Amino acid sequence: MKRILIIFFAALAMAFLCGKTALAESVDYGADRIAEALPEQAREILDDAEISPDNSGAMGITFGGVLAEVFNWVKHKASAPLGLFCSLCGVILLCVIAQSLSETGQLKGVFSVVGVLCGAGISAAAVSGVLNETLGVLSSAADFMMVFIPAFTGLAAVLGHVSTAAAVNSVVLAATQLFSQLAVNFLAPLCGTILGVSAAGAADPQMKLEKLGEIIKKFVIWGLTLIMTVFMSVLSAQTLVAASADNAAIKAAKFVVSQGVPFIGSTISDSVNMFSGGIMAMKGSVGTYGMIAAAVIIIPTLIGLTCYRLALYCAQTVAELFGLKELAALFKSCCSVMTIILAVTVCFLLLNTLAVFLMLAITNIT
Repeated sequence: MKRILIIFFAALAMAFLCGKTALAESVDYGADRIAEALPEQAREILDDAEISPDNSGAMGITFGGVLAEVFNWVKHKASAPLGLFCSLCGVILLCVIAQSLSETGQLKGVFSVVGVLCGAGISAAAVSGVLNETLGVLSSAADFMMVFIPAFTGLAAVLGHVSTAAAVNSVVLAATQLFSQLAVNFLAPLCGTILGVSAAGAADPQMKLEKLGEIIKKFVIWGLTLIMTVFMSVLSAQTLVAASADNAAIKAAKFVVSQGVPFIGSTISDSVNMFSGGIMAMKGSVGTYGMIAAAVIIIPTLIGLTCYRLALYCAQTVAELFGLKELAALFKSCCSVMTIILAVTVCFLLLNTLAVFLMLAITNIT
């Protein structure tokens, strides 16, 4: 009987050892669905760089390659902001020429109002286009994260980090939905309100509305800071507590196997460790792919927003140099709108990348 048990457990161990590599490679975590959830442009960039969820794409990334790609994005995104700056400078020069040719103060006021309305129309059209593009990018990024996060946390659950995976999955998906709803339902009306009020205040300086855009911008920045602080606090607390419980359960299970199974318990435990190592490598590859994909989706939009804000700031500086306080105040409010859009986009990127990084950091089996 003893000899039969030895032969049975030895055969079981050999089958497990021979099949662990194939089993690790055949784990279906939804790689095709993750790739399909990417926007077409981001998918093409990752395909050209030969980065996929199945390989360690981050190993092939070089500093020079990243700089070259960023430079290409800057060249592509800077043309429209440069055109906006030239248009606003044209409005500024026309206002200066018209005011210098007018003889009465009443005509100067009329030219000032006309110049403000022209600047407001050009700026509003540019901001509206940027806002629509940003909302589309954030929606695409949210759709990608809704597919990626469950697949990524599922790999952590396979390794035994069930509680940690459930905590990260619920918190990140809830935060993603929150930011998506805030962007769609509040960002566009808020930016439109700031532009409208700022244009009215610039057209009639007696209304004293030039400070409203700055106040709203500070309020939004503080609100986003509070949301990110609460999110990171909740995520860190839940994941750390859940990870401690999962690690204790994993160690207890490994101890029971190594000590409870006669003769070959330690061999089975070592085989489980080797299998877990393959899954951990896969989890690291998928996690880095998700962070790179999120960056590829959002960073071009961030570059475009930065270029637009720089163009508006330069136009504000030119208006101040020529003494056009109303136009300068209008362009300053447009800068505040761009800052709000930038802040929302940056927070969305940080929310997802930090969550994935935290998940990678605390779900290592020791």
